[in-house]
Amino acid sequence: MNFILCADLHLTQGEEKEYSFSVLEEIINLSIKEKCGALLLAGDIFDSWDDVELLHGDFSKALERLPRDCAVYYLPGNHEELRAKGNKKIDVFTFGRAHLLADKPFLLHELSEETELLAVPFQSDYSGYRNWNVPEKKKPLRILLAHGTVLGITYTGPNEDTNSVLDDDLFSWFKADIAAVGHLHVGALEHRGEVLIAYPGSARVWRQGETGKRSVLLGKTETFPPHLEPLTLTSAGEFRVVPVYVTPEGVLQLDLPQESSSADWLHLDVTGFVEQEPPVKEKLDKLCSELKKKHREANYNIEKLSVLEGVSTHPLAISFLRAWENAKPRYTGEEPGVYELARQQGLLELKDYLEGRK
Repeated sequence: MNFILCADLHLTQGEEKEYSFSVLEEIINLSIKEKCGALLLAGDIFDSWDDVELLHGDFSKALERLPRDCAVYYLPGNHEELRAKGNKKIDVFTFGRAHLLADKPFLLHELSEETELLAVPFQSDYSGYRNWNVPEKKKPLRILLAHGTVLGITYTGPNEDTNSVLDDDLFSWFKADIAAVGHLHVGALEHRGEVLIAYPGSARVWRQGETGKRSVLLGKTETFPPHLEPLTLTSAGEFRVVPVYVTPEGVLQLDLPQESSSADWLHLDVTGFVEQEPPVKEKLDKLCSELKKKHREANYNIEKLSVLEGVSTHPLAISFLRAWENAKPRYTGEEPGVYELARQQGLLELKDYLEGRK
């Protein structure tokens, strides 16, 4: 039986609704195309409690396009609890075709003749797992579906929440063959002992900095040892960093990616030395406004833009930039990045020199 693993779709209201639901539609289309018997949703399918409340009907309606022999299993994540009202729980809602896996600490389902699904709903503390009395494994393949952080899979940053940490011993203790996990927005496939830990990553670009293609994971329950294949979600677009150099005269120089799509988020990374910052910001605002007409989002970062009074007419700056331009033919292949860095570094040293003389 084929199955698809998806996580962190973050369906939301407002301006992002159409975009986020277009990604859900593609996931459904892929499930149909691959003749899947199951669609596994590993948490944060909605962005917040309010989104669950307002969008669960639209979500349920979208799932109706799936064939009757494709079961949907939906394990909520931490975002479904975000800003929850009072003591309400997610099981007050119905999700149509989706089997809600919200009962803690675990649920056990038969997925196919050869596969069982052990669902571990999101919990802030999993430390008591050895006392859960989970039944012994009876099928050749056990998939453990969860939402949390497995340490060491990918760098999550210094401010990552240390709650909801899934010890990889939990997977081996329950004799899982695949740990299908949501929460980390970077896709990863890694073996820990006999367990294949699988993060599909966020199904869409949810926040700034989520570079790379968005995907789901396709698996076959008959394949052993387990193998999962990433399937790219084209409707999700990409977060693309676009280098922008500002000349001392305030001219913006950039090359937009030719392969960009309307679903892409363009982030302009601005460097250079200018006489004044406000005119540059005005040009960047106008540029982003134009880019948003053809892309999902466009913004910029000017932290690396330096202001140096008189830089456009200073003889040292003019001489250095002329020498830099003349050296361009010598840089080929992978060297253009080094060449660009040389311009920035040279101007930084010039700035330190000129300011040191004041």
